[in-house]
Amino acid sequence: MDAKRLLVFGSIILAIIGGLTFFSPQLQKKEEGSAGKPMVSVSTFSLWEVANAVAGDGIDVHSIVPLGSDAHMFAPNPSQVAEISDSAMFIYNGAGFEMWAESLTHTLPKTTQILDMSQHVALQKSEEEHHDEAEDGDAHHDEHANHDHGAYDPHYWLDIDNMIKMTQVMDGEFSKLLPVKAEQFHKNALTYIAELQKLKLEFSTGLAECKNRTLISNHDAFGYLAHANRLENVSVIGLSSDEQPSAQTVAHVVEVVKEHRMKTIFFEELINDNVSQTIAKETGAKAVALQPLENISEDELKSRQTYLTIMRENLKKLREAMECR
Repeated sequence: MDAKRLLVFGSIILAIIGGLTFFSPQLQKKEEGSAGKPMVSVSTFSLWEVANAVAGDGIDVHSIVPLGSDAHMFAPNPSQVAEISDSAMFIYNGAGFEMWAESLTHTLPKTTQILDMSQHVALQKSEEEHHDEAEDGDAHHDEHANHDHGAYDPHYWLDIDNMIKMTQVMDGEFSKLLPVKAEQFHKNALTYIAELQKLKLEFSTGLAECKNRTLISNHDAFGYLAHANRLENVSVIGLSSDEQPSAQTVAHVVEVVKEHRMKTIFFEELINDNVSQTIAKETGAKAVALQPLENISEDELKSRQTYLTIMRENLKKLREAMECR
């Protein structure tokens, strides 16, 4: 074989070896790992929304709870636990909302940073806790101190001020996780906070003058929304969506509805609305779905629904039910 043919043959062999090396799964995985984005796993929809708003295209945000499921009743399977373990950061709601997360955090590797968001927002005590304190004459508790399960209402994202705080916290945490993108994260956070402040103004003006200021629902998920907008919150069941109300509780709610001549009873989307429907039949009121944003359905995601759009839909329903001007 002459020198020219040897040169061509050698070039072909080198090209084949180079191609095999380029398409090697092991090498591709290494390249993706070095050039890829850090992964952050979150538990609830509100955390997922804020994380995406702040991260932009800088971080890969994964939601652990499946779309359309009751977030209260969720427990991760082994593959979901593995996904959390592989994440650079795990952010969960806290305040007793995800009972599974509390124990899981003790088993995660040191490479996974853990953020309990409830430690960074303004919490309010559950109705049951307020009642117990009134009876016992208990002293003032620090809102930001560590808390027991059930002592605080975990639905804090329905107070828009808390959503703003959550955005600020993620801005800081993501900037420490990926300093090279800090400026982008901060810009994204400011943009989202501006949208939240606009939403807050819409609620305060939209619910300023209403004929009725009582919000009755089947599940005590709307305490923060009620408190932030000076509404009276009456729920048939407590903070856990699988709780069964007593006949006495149902009878009391029926009495309140009739006394105030209320025309609407709200029930939480994604959980059973039998109790609200029963009360509606007994009182002549209508049952209307209100979205507490613990999770969203697949249809809502496909139609590009967000915290902002769903909260505006909630506001529309509240204004109609409470006959606001």
